[in-house]
Amino acid sequence: MTDTPSAGASRSVTAPDAARAGGGAGAVVRRIILLSLLFALVTVAAIGIAGLVEWAIGSASVIAQGEAPLARSLAFAVVGTPLAAALWWWQRRRLGEPGEQASLVWTLYLTAMTLTALVIATVALGQVAGDGISGEWRPGDAAAAVVWAGVWWWHRQLRRGPRTAPTRLGDLPVELSAVWGLVVGALGAVAALATVISRALAGGPGLLVAGQAWWQSALQALVWFVLGTVIWWWHWHREGARRVPGPFADVVVVVVVGAAAAATLVSLANALHLLLRLAVSGDGADVQASLDTAVAGAAVGAVVWAYHAGVLGGRADGARRAGRLVVSAIALIQAASGFGVIVNALLASVASVLADDESGNLLLGGISALVVGGVAWWASWRPDRVETTDAADPGRRVYLVVVFGASAIAAVVTLLLIGYRLFEFALGEGASGGLLEFLRAPMGVLSATAIVFAYHFAIWRRDRAAAPRAARRRIGRVILVSAGDVSALGAAVRSATGAAVTVWRTAEGEGTFGPDPAPVLAALEEVAAPRVLVLAEPGGAARVVPLAD
Repeated sequence: MTDTPSAGASRSVTAPDAARAGGGAGAVVRRIILLSLLFALVTVAAIGIAGLVEWAIGSASVIAQGEAPLARSLAFAVVGTPLAAALWWWQRRRLGEPGEQASLVWTLYLTAMTLTALVIATVALGQVAGDGISGEWRPGDAAAAVVWAGVWWWHRQLRRGPRTAPTRLGDLPVELSAVWGLVVGALGAVAALATVISRALAGGPGLLVAGQAWWQSALQALVWFVLGTVIWWWHWHREGARRVPGPFADVVVVVVVGAAAAATLVSLANALHLLLRLAVSGDGADVQASLDTAVAGAAVGAVVWAYHAGVLGGRADGARRAGRLVVSAIALIQAASGFGVIVNALLASVASVLADDESGNLLLGGISALVVGGVAWWASWRPDRVETTDAADPGRRVYLVVVFGASAIAAVVTLLLIGYRLFEFALGEGASGGLLEFLRAPMGVLSATAIVFAYHFAIWRRDRAAAPRAARRRIGRVILVSAGDVSALGAAVRSATGAAVTVWRTAEGEGTFGPDPAPVLAALEEVAAPRVLVLAEPGGAARVVPLAD
């Protein structure tokens, strides 16, 4: 049977209403104190009960540790459990009062307790499975997995119950739990794939750390992959994290896309660097030690990136733009870093301050970062595409200001460092090394930041000049007035203008739009207004009326 959120969990309360019903600052302080104490008591009780369960299923190992662990578990369980139960009974009664379920403190408590229980249960269960593959048995991990899984299930029921479910940001625990599962699954996949790649590159039977066979390490990593994937799937699909609307849900997806893109690009640049080293120097042993993790990280990161980029494509237009800007910023940082490293390596080779293999290795690293970051930046930023509507996008303006502002700050700091090193060298402090040795690293940073600043400042000035013209062409909302079905027309208008579409039905049942949306779209191209009224007239014609604010 598929779980569905209860009616209580789907209620919504506006922020002003919640503030009026919440009782003011005193009530907020009271909730913070009580729920923090409840969090601590539940944690203490869970630790104590887990210790007693460990004693029950593995008394021999517990007795061997002495009496102190058992005494601590008894104290935590006997004292902490009744206190936690009494405080929860008190808090359960308070949840029926106005504003309690709408309190953000209650939501944060459920989120913190849910994530704490989920993380501890996941780690303990993974340890139990990994030790089982190695032929070991640790009752402490098994007890912790069972007890903390129970704590997680209890708080899941609280989040879904009609009398205990939070009415503000109620899906926050689900979204963050899905992210945790994704992280665990991705890391497990990287470890398992890296082990297999390392085995394939090394050849022969081979043993890994502490005499462990390679297939045991691969199975242990695979356990974490399966465990994380199950957690992610449960919260993403079964609990509905994928379908959660709102700005916070968009931010979560954008952050995941950015993190996956960063992991993919860094791993890909590292793999390219290692392959270039192998092609130039032929040092296969040193390259193979790191190539497995780089290739695995790039492959897994690309899968996660591609999937969540598709999810982001179904979100609002602002979220899609934010995702593209985040990827562009990450790629830009990598490309600029690569360019700075290249300048550093070239100056080192000129000054002969490094050995040929060291400067060559540095140069190959910079080339790898520049190539991977540059290609990704071009694909996400699309400098060859010039659209007037982009100039009026607030997110793009903020992005440009942040980029060239940060570049300017970095350039100023680097200039100060260059000045300091010049005076240090002139005063004889750097007599043992040449001037280029003192300046090559900051000169690389300065050259990269100067290029980034110049380009983005020029784009910002161009957008600022084009922004008024783009803003005049934008329409905030289109109101379609018709007696018939206008879903197809509404979708066409929304896609062409990016404006919100509202449909009004006529009372007389007269006047419908024609089947072809082209005339309406052509008429809207000539209109610039915050709101536009589009009236259906007899015969399929349309009349467009711009409205003032």
